[in-house]
Amino acid sequence: MSIAVEPRISVIVPTYNGAATLLDAIESIRAQEVPLEIIVVDDGSTDDTPRVIEAQDDVVAMRTENRGPAAARNCGLGFARAPFIAFLDDDDVWVPRKLEQQLRLLDEHPSASVILGHTAFQSLDPESGGWRTVAEPHLLYHLGASLCRREAFDRIGMLDPELRSSEDVDWFLRVRDAGLEIVVSPEVVQFHRRNGLNMTLGKDLRDLGFIEVVKRSLDPRRAAAGASQ
Repeated sequence: MSIAVEPRISVIVPTYNGAATLLDAIESIRAQEVPLEIIVVDDGSTDDTPRVIEAQDDVVAMRTENRGPAAARNCGLGFARAPFIAFLDDDDVWVPRKLEQQLRLLDEHPSASVILGHTAFQSLDPESGGWRTVAEPHLLYHLGASLCRREAFDRIGMLDPELRSSEDVDWFLRVRDAGLEIVVSPEVVQFHRRNGLNMTLGKDLRDLGFIEVVKRSLDPRRAAAGASQ
């Protein structure tokens, strides 16, 4: 990681009871070869997460009451200094050069607001104790797989703090509905790790709020289509 007085990218990491996984996420950020700042927002953890954060002398740390990942990300955005914004969940990791690749794509596509890569899935191997890939990579509306221009949030707004999950899907749908350009890249840029502690474990699409946020996007378009007939 290259630390600069004026970072090119602000990386925001929301965390809640992430003591067991947070350091791996931070190390994958440190491995990026781009001038950046790391902003970790502790969303009211009750485990050893505050101690893990305190031991990191190269992060901007803040703590809030527990309001969910969307509110934590918004808090980090309020302190971000860079013209480009990236997010990483506390239980995921990036591949090397993720930010460098996506920053280059934004430079090559000046009209694009967001670069979106692919996500692969990993789980713990009970025999080796290491991580193994368990599924084909997917293209998901996942903030951890993206790099965004800061002005996209100025135009679209921040994440909806009322949503405890699927807030990233909601934000991407708002980007798309507003006509902002999203460039999709084929590369795997992050590993979503299933460790038995994930907030989304055991929840279906309705529990995750996915159906609600998709309906939010569809209803205005259906109304507009009906009005034009």
